[in-house]
Amino acid sequence: MTHKHITLSLRFLLALSLLFAAVQPFAKPVSAAADTIHHWKHYTNGVNYLKQGKVKLAIREFELAVAQSEQAGYLRKLAEAYELDHQYQKAADTYYREAKIHKKIGEKSGDLNTYYAVLAMADALNTNIELYLEKDGKAAAPPSVKLAKFEPASGMYIGAYVDKDSGVEGKGDGKFQAFNKLTGKQHAVYFNYHKYGSPFPYHWAEQVKKAGGAIQLALQPDTGLSAVKDDKYLRDFAKEAKAAGVPIFLRFASEMNGSWVKWHGNPSLYIEKFRLISKVMKEEAPNVAMVWSPAANPKQKIAAYYPGDEWVDWVGLSVYSVKFFNGNVNTPADQVNPLDSLDYVYQTYASRKPIMISEYGATHYSKAGNTSTINFAITKMNMLYHGAKLKYPRLKSINWFSLNTLTDSHSAERSLNNFSLTENETVLKAYSNLIKDSYYLSEVVQTGQSDGNSGYNKNVAKFADKGTISSNVTGIAWVKTYDPYISKVVVKVDGVVVLSRQQYPYAFTIDPSKLKAGSHKLEIVVFDSKGREASRKPYTFKT
Repeated sequence: MTHKHITLSLRFLLALSLLFAAVQPFAKPVSAAADTIHHWKHYTNGVNYLKQGKVKLAIREFELAVAQSEQAGYLRKLAEAYELDHQYQKAADTYYREAKIHKKIGEKSGDLNTYYAVLAMADALNTNIELYLEKDGKAAAPPSVKLAKFEPASGMYIGAYVDKDSGVEGKGDGKFQAFNKLTGKQHAVYFNYHKYGSPFPYHWAEQVKKAGGAIQLALQPDTGLSAVKDDKYLRDFAKEAKAAGVPIFLRFASEMNGSWVKWHGNPSLYIEKFRLISKVMKEEAPNVAMVWSPAANPKQKIAAYYPGDEWVDWVGLSVYSVKFFNGNVNTPADQVNPLDSLDYVYQTYASRKPIMISEYGATHYSKAGNTSTINFAITKMNMLYHGAKLKYPRLKSINWFSLNTLTDSHSAERSLNNFSLTENETVLKAYSNLIKDSYYLSEVVQTGQSDGNSGYNKNVAKFADKGTISSNVTGIAWVKTYDPYISKVVVKVDGVVVLSRQQYPYAFTIDPSKLKAGSHKLEIVVFDSKGREASRKPYTFKT
């Protein structure tokens, strides 16, 4: 979808983040049983202690209440008290316990909104430290399932929307080459939005092709799904797509799970029309890969719109990182990890289909409070791209929405964020440095002309504690904690600092030839934005 969804799709996230303030977790028990009165008394004591600012005493009372009766309301207050006491991991673990209760309730009632709200609160405070090893050699083996159309065996396509980016818009047909030059790397995919009923954008596709890219086309039935028929228009569109002679990722009627689009609200009709488009493309345009692409939220409505494996080549997702929900300075979104937005779709569909983030942006300037958010943008982009490399091997494409919506938007309420990569030198440099990694691919593999080999010839795998390292490797720490602005990550091997770095990637070299044979200790230490130790994790390895 276009940038108009940035405000509206996040409205759901805002509602989730505020649910805890409105939820009535339970009613006071009416039973006179001694044990019921007892845990209720602990709870009320805890509430009173909180009102008095006696947080540690409140924690003790809430812990006693939960020990007797693990109710969602008791867990909520205990988590909030832990958070007030800066015991963030205990708070996260307690929110996860509460989320499990809401999941059971939601699965029975059909309403999982509260579950997702509490899960997001837990994710925001949870600390996760993992160690990955990147080794030279052949690319990772293809997944157990057959590679999809245009899917690389390993690595990830980089793509972008730049048609209205002020940094290259004046270049006309040369805007794509100009963007490649500015960022220092050829982009594999460029995307655009196209109204259903309009002829295939042949000239635009030709310009992308000349720049060495494939295209992603968001085909939008703005007049509604009833206009989608197997008629001359659709057949001609498909034939023109084939004639373009370029790989095409056709993202039909995306973000269908959101009420902000006209094709929302009738899953059965949506599925019927998606299958129709897919059928015609299969018959007329073998260079078209069908992309089914919901918005990250609302999650609960996503599965109902899935057309089926036969009709989908790739599963996409729209994800945005904004400093404030709905442009409201009173609802900051700093703690939202873009990977958490991806996780549901990835876990549900990646075993069957390659995943792409159809459009992504991280704001470096917010209209809310006229706030510069450069550090926010750089942190979020690194979390997403580097996290994808380490944790989501079948996420095969990320496409950046490079637009300043403050100056180019459909309406004032959507003019909230600047996602342009070219309008801020610091952000552009950070992006350029990020994509230098050979993992981020510049060319789409051609179906039938290769085995999916992308040119990325390394293996990345999660390190198992007490494993053996027998050859020179790059260690990469994946770190996420309660504070989104990590000040430093330190890695020590046998007490010697081998890495001290302020921003992703937290990469270092392990050369076993320089270590004595035997067992060694590796430790990853994370510091929050105030320089305090947030967490640490030890590993043992053998050489």
